[in-house]
Amino acid sequence: MTEVRVWKYDGTELAWLQDRLDRPESGSGHVVSELVPAGFDAYVRIFHQFAATDGSGRTRTWRAWAEDAGVSFHRELSHLTLPHEFRAPGEPMWQTEEGALDGPSRRALARCLAGVTGEQSVCFAYDLAALCRGEDEPLVRRSSLTDLEAVREEVADRVGRCGPEFWWPDDRSWVVTTDYDLLSTYVGCSAETAERILRDDDIEALPVTTQTRVDWYADRPR
Repeated sequence: MTEVRVWKYDGTELAWLQDRLDRPESGSGHVVSELVPAGFDAYVRIFHQFAATDGSGRTRTWRAWAEDAGVSFHRELSHLTLPHEFRAPGEPMWQTEEGALDGPSRRALARCLAGVTGEQSVCFAYDLAALCRGEDEPLVRRSSLTDLEAVREEVADRVGRCGPEFWWPDDRSWVVTTDYDLLSTYVGCSAETAERILRDDDIEALPVTTQTRVDWYADRPR
């Protein structure tokens, strides 16, 4: 007999956030408001860098790939739109991670957010990753932004190398969401914080809205 597990947020640190997310509606696609709560002045999409599969450590941005392929770089760009057959002889394959913002981008984002968060504590939460790994409730750690990498290491044996899926400071002035199934991270924040992120040379990002599509088929016919 199949066991059905009921996932509850009541009494967890994630309850406030889940209560403010829009639930999926009928129709095609999913949008930012299903990942990040409404009510922020600005929203940003951060693209997870592609890494070469030849072990060289080389990375590639979405913008560079789009320009090479003659594809428009825009806020709803899907990785499926980037022609993977467009590769010079001898060039490696390029891959990026679902549910994990690459290290350089993740650390740069933490630096940007530290400039507006100060000494506040930050919650780092694992939701779907925890459910898939058999946890009884969301896994949440409260620490400082400088401890982000340490938190990831601490919980890696329980939820893998993904996430955190959600992180936010005590004053809830911003929320970062790296969905377990997606190749981009989304941030809700103030206009000033969004500008910090968009200006950072180590982060590939574009402004979005709560109704921007986020699923893999965002800019492709289904």
